[in-house]
Amino acid sequence: MGESTFVEKLKSGIRVDDELVIDCHAHMGPWYNFHIPGDGTPESMVENMDLVGIGMAVAAPHIAIGPDIKEGNRQVAEAAERYPDRLVAYITINPRYPLPEIEAEISLYHDLFGGIKGFKFHSSCHGVDCSHLGYGPVYEYANEHGVPILSHVWDGPDKDGKSFLARQAAAYPNIAFLHAHSGNSWDVIRKLTAEAKGHPNIYLDMAGSGRPYGGLEYMVKEVGADRVLLGTDMPFIDVRCQFGRLLAARISDDDKRMIMGLNAKRLFNL
Repeated sequence: MGESTFVEKLKSGIRVDDELVIDCHAHMGPWYNFHIPGDGTPESMVENMDLVGIGMAVAAPHIAIGPDIKEGNRQVAEAAERYPDRLVAYITINPRYPLPEIEAEISLYHDLFGGIKGFKFHSSCHGVDCSHLGYGPVYEYANEHGVPILSHVWDGPDKDGKSFLARQAAAYPNIAFLHAHSGNSWDVIRKLTAEAKGHPNIYLDMAGSGRPYGGLEYMVKEVGADRVLLGTDMPFIDVRCQFGRLLAARISDDDKRMIMGLNAKRLFNL
């Protein structure tokens, strides 16, 4: 394979403004033990996106994956209204809330947006696993409306030799299950690509602070570029190194286009 136009742009420091670029894994606001440049304000996030040409980002505020989903959801909804062409709201659910409050939160943002674009789980921060009954209304809504769910982990009880993620993917075929940080180690990559090969609605998000050499190429080879999405984990991680990994990968430019935006456009109905 000859040197791609994206590699040439990367080496020349040229932004990819002429391409569709969507970040499927972003956050907002400060975090207690991380340095967050600009405190992760919507304005600072848009500035970071403009560094490399990211057109849109789907975001869940840190306060939502932490102590207060209602405030976090309010903040990201406000940011999405201020930057409707740049920021998209993940609605975060903490299953520890009473079921009527969870259902009311889903109903609120369904009505506000005319349909929720995506849900964010962070079960480890909320001290549960993804089998918690409080997630039930999300699974039902997401399956009915075809809404993706991004989860930091897809843990839950294994049964009959099948992982929780594999069983959920089979039970809810209209949900795109996005596994955050899919490429952080070879053990994770091999496990998740094997699961994704058996379930067409399991997708792999490439966000992460580290990735084994050749890991992204392996993911594409095993499950196809149409099942991998760009995620940066901004503002935790500099978007330039995250995006650069994709542009420099030894895959075709057409594969890169699917990962950098076309897949997210389809899944999030953007």
